[in-house]
Amino acid sequence: MIHFDEAGHSCIESLQRLCDSEAAIDRAVLIEDVFGKIRAIAWLQKDAPEDLRNRIAAELSESGKDFWAGDLWVPDGNSVSDNAVYEAAWEQGIEVSAKLRLTERYRSKGFWLNPPIEPAWFPPAPPVIAFYSFKGGVGRTTALASFAVQRARAGERVVVLDLDTEAPGIGTLLDPGEGIPGASWGVLDYLLERPLLSATPDLRDYYHGCVRTEVTGSGEILVIPAGRLNMDFLAKLSRVDFQPAVPSENHPLMLLLEQVRIRLQPQWILLDCRAGISDAAGFVLSGLPHLAVLFGTTSEQSWLGLRLILERLGAERVHRDLPQLECLVVHAMVPDEPATRARAESDFLSRSLDEFTDHYYKKNPSPIEEGDDYWYVQDIEAEFAPHIPAVLPYKSKLAFVKRIDDVADDLAADLDYRGFADRITSRFAALNGEEGSES
Repeated sequence: MIHFDEAGHSCIESLQRLCDSEAAIDRAVLIEDVFGKIRAIAWLQKDAPEDLRNRIAAELSESGKDFWAGDLWVPDGNSVSDNAVYEAAWEQGIEVSAKLRLTERYRSKGFWLNPPIEPAWFPPAPPVIAFYSFKGGVGRTTALASFAVQRARAGERVVVLDLDTEAPGIGTLLDPGEGIPGASWGVLDYLLERPLLSATPDLRDYYHGCVRTEVTGSGEILVIPAGRLNMDFLAKLSRVDFQPAVPSENHPLMLLLEQVRIRLQPQWILLDCRAGISDAAGFVLSGLPHLAVLFGTTSEQSWLGLRLILERLGAERVHRDLPQLECLVVHAMVPDEPATRARAESDFLSRSLDEFTDHYYKKNPSPIEEGDDYWYVQDIEAEFAPHIPAVLPYKSKLAFVKRIDDVADDLAADLDYRGFADRITSRFAALNGEEGSES
């Protein structure tokens, strides 16, 4: 029995051999479609042998077995619309060789597989930071809340968006206060409504403030929750498509961020992302934030997931001649017993170096140059190279948080969380003309 992955690789090898041996093949695209079928487009020269089309189709049929769709498209120049579709497939394809490309069509998760997008905007104002974990239960939301509280107590305005639409939480943790209702609408409503509205929506409908001085000090935390969690929420969740057929700059989430930037004028925008390989996380980690904060543990499951993310943020972008997306890895849930903590930190750092070297850092140029935006293997000795983790030990007091008021002082004063916040703010201090950061 042949499986889909095997059939795809076999067809690539067959089509590559044909491209190499048949000079009459100008170029070709192999397509893995949404139904799990394999198709192909081959541009043939006018004087190509009459049987070449049939020979290509026969080889792909033999290689693809049941997964070959039976379609070999050969552009003839007669149909403008058909040629536009064929050329789009070529342009969107991933280069296998000079004459062969591979393209895929997806039912979902497209943002994990499509080319990278541009940041929401370019620095310095304001940084967009995504908090992400491949596995849940690692303290991602608590760490985000800690950073928000620290920056608010430094007199700044922070906006938090809950993109964990399938397990919302940050909107409840950072609530307006006891007895005060939170926002009735949120991210999910905005994503559903924005494409249908004739006018720009009133942002005040979608957020609430967590501005109690005992929590925020002199600053503000404004929260756009996922939405109000009721039976209507489930229906809305089933309707929202994170990958609508619009350019990424017109995606409702991008429009929401732009409206937040202009209307609320925050110093920081924080995104609490859904764990795992969700559509929302795929869109965000395609290049939207200025910094991705990645939470992991020493478990093998955690590292297998982080490896996929590092490929997305690093190797895939380098392959497309783009600098890596800036990231900070966090060693989460570290045991607090000193000897165990030391051993866990050593193991995590060693594994992090290996994974970043293989999947994120770019190979050193020859001769070695300086001044571009890439992270090279030679940069591993930098003080805060991306593979060097921020460490957040497990803290029992924070394991059962009901209200932010109960732990705000701990989140602001704890040395581990302060160090974590400093790692983030130091990334942007130079852009803002600062010599350092104050938490």
